[in-house]
Amino acid sequence: MNGLAVIKNNVREAREEEPVTQSEFSSLMERLGPIGPDEAAHPLCMAVSGGGDSMALALLARRWRQNVLALVVDHALRPESAEEAALTCQRLAALDIPSRQLTLGPLKPGGMQQRAREARFEILEAACVEAGGSVLLVAHHEADQEETLWMRQERGSGTRGLCGMATRTVRGRITLLRPLLGIRPERLRETLRQAGVVWCEDPSNQNRRFRRVEVRQDLTDDERQEMHDVRQRACAAQRGTEQQLAVKAARYVAWQPEGWLKFAPDALLPPLGDELLGRLIRLVGGQEYVPERQAVSALRQAGTGSLGRTCLASLRGREVGWMLYREARNLEEKVPARHGQCWDGRWRYLGSDRPDAVIAALGPHRREGRGIPACVLPALPALWSGDELLAVPEGMRGLRPDLPRVTFVWDGGSPLTGERDWNG
Repeated sequence: MNGLAVIKNNVREAREEEPVTQSEFSSLMERLGPIGPDEAAHPLCMAVSGGGDSMALALLARRWRQNVLALVVDHALRPESAEEAALTCQRLAALDIPSRQLTLGPLKPGGMQQRAREARFEILEAACVEAGGSVLLVAHHEADQEETLWMRQERGSGTRGLCGMATRTVRGRITLLRPLLGIRPERLRETLRQAGVVWCEDPSNQNRRFRRVEVRQDLTDDERQEMHDVRQRACAAQRGTEQQLAVKAARYVAWQPEGWLKFAPDALLPPLGDELLGRLIRLVGGQEYVPERQAVSALRQAGTGSLGRTCLASLRGREVGWMLYREARNLEEKVPARHGQCWDGRWRYLGSDRPDAVIAALGPHRREGRGIPACVLPALPALWSGDELLAVPEGMRGLRPDLPRVTFVWDGGSPLTGERDWNG
């Protein structure tokens, strides 16, 4: 990258400033697979920030579908953020696009960017489901993909990371679609200009203190093309890996209803032992991402230890192999006992609303019988009122039979395999 990149990108901008046509957008949506009928009870939801990319997405989607819903998140990090979100909703209304303004609650300290991403997805997912939708459109475009790949390559990402963002991804209870990954951002803004649509510009997008801004401004055309080539090769390799992982998991891994795993010794053998273990850690820990490869490899070689909110240990008694379970640390989360509420990124409550109760960890609990290891019980969800235990999950082993039961289902967000397409 060098200073000439700015000139090159300006040349590209002048050359590619053609609006996205409606037929082009319809074709992009058709390639993403079935989306469902155009019905008021099941609107097509969109994440809209008010910036040029997401406003263009909203405009194109509204032309394509009658029943849409824009979800506008107020991150509540600045005093003026609520007013800005409200302004975006007003601009959408002028385009005959219904919207809903969502406000994030206070974030816990530590890892602020990661927590903000997680909270944003949770509130978008909940709003989408509440509205009757199962699909959420997001406005990542071709330049976003190139910049993401460059930064991942800088960090030494493996094949999976170098596949970049997927056009279709299953997350939690919804499907994320990125129909604009093959569209230049300059074309999105020209689409808005020709339609007379106003959008917001975030000043931080020009602040070179952020690495992504440096990459965005400095990447040359050749370097951007290189990222497409890198992605093509990575996707081709990853498709084979996914198939092998699915076979290996089916053969050696056994899911347990309390949210833990048993797996045979051969499960962690090369060549895909580390990859499988990383996926299992993400699953059991209720995490969005797989841990770093070096950390996963170190855990596998040690044969015991903790990583990604999980613990790896040998099976006990006559069984041979390993077990992986949610560790009993960092379980302080308490959330209202409302139907559909997710807890700890793993369990979803499907009982009736309980205004008198919260969902929290079961904690230390005397095991009944020997059907399961006692170490898996503290991380189970339960209903509490102060210090009083009100109810525990139905269908779980090892719990006292006199305790009332309520319905929790596993909802760890990302499946073990098959959560996205791997097409280049």
